[in-house]
Amino acid sequence: MDTAAPIELRSFVRTSSIVDEVWGPSPNADVARARFDTLASFLLHFEEEKEFEQAREDDIIATIRAFRQYPGKRKSELRIDSESVPARSSSSSDGPNFDLVVRCMFLTACSTPRSPTMGGHSIFRPRWKESESLERYLARVFPVTRAPQQDLTSFRLQKLSASYLGSFACVRIGWTDKLSDHLILLKGEGWKILYLFRHLGFLKVSLDVLGDADEDTAQTPLEALKLGCLPPSLLKETLMTLAIIFPVVGDNASRGILEREVEKNGVDKHFLEGFHLDSRGHEWPSDALDPSDIRSLYQKYPYWADRLYDLWREADNPTPTTRIERWTEARRHPRFSYWCTVISILIAISFGVFAIALSAIQVWISWCTWVDDPTVPQCQYKKGS
Repeated sequence: MDTAAPIELRSFVRTSSIVDEVWGPSPNADVARARFDTLASFLLHFEEEKEFEQAREDDIIATIRAFRQYPGKRKSELRIDSESVPARSSSSSDGPNFDLVVRCMFLTACSTPRSPTMGGHSIFRPRWKESESLERYLARVFPVTRAPQQDLTSFRLQKLSASYLGSFACVRIGWTDKLSDHLILLKGEGWKILYLFRHLGFLKVSLDVLGDADEDTAQTPLEALKLGCLPPSLLKETLMTLAIIFPVVGDNASRGILEREVEKNGVDKHFLEGFHLDSRGHEWPSDALDPSDIRSLYQKYPYWADRLYDLWREADNPTPTTRIERWTEARRHPRFSYWCTVISILIAISFGVFAIALSAIQVWISWCTWVDDPTVPQCQYKKGS
């Protein structure tokens, strides 16, 4: 499936205007065309979200500009500013476009207050509070977790590859349009699905914009939002987690899974080009090494460590899915083990008593045969023989 085909049917100029509003204008037409191609799947999703809510494009553009200019303003203040502009349509005065633009601009779930189910097929459905700024809302949706100080449990990152998860934990790969649903593992009776963020072009373009900006100002989430981007550390870490699931080298099985997903499920074709990580080098020596314990996992992946750890626990001790596995799992309770032990001991005792009785009979028969005297009371059975 070519995700760019439906977009090409629309006006390139009109679609490029959205891209320019989010990430700034392209320096020339060639760069604009390359960016357009990289963002093909993102733009298709953007159009679907906009058409679903029947939002006006000028309202969306005005909201994007407000988000970039005032990421530190509370949502209620942004609404007051929006209502004070006469050119804005009345349909946006109650704020649904705010939530829509968060979903489209940052590919982050944001439930509409009047209808929490709106906003795409999200698993995690947070709600942007009136008292929160855009910066604080995104910080709540993408929290940074602290590394546990004493947890040095051994950890193998290779268990998180798509091939290992599929072969040993029966985990299938699913795809999500929302970055907030990335690495969520859902389990049910007979199935397990790991959801991965599908818009790789969105991550690459955002990092390119942040890379072209001044390095000092691009380090804070607030300054990144002013450039139309999520925090750079979150974007880079997301790319790193995708490289864990689909290793660039040394795992042909995972590579095959990725190629099938791109071909059959219309996943962003840029997945096949690799992830191009650590192009600026490493800041610390530990950055060049894979985490070897839980603490180092949280230190290296502060945004996604909780979900990576949950996924690793599933890979290390898979939840049973088949009937036989569930039957076996149900009988792992200590009480069941206790009664199995008691029954085993009783059976062993019974076999022991039977063996002793059988040995005694054999001794008795052997003795009578050796005596060979039917008149002996214990050997009267030989009278008839």
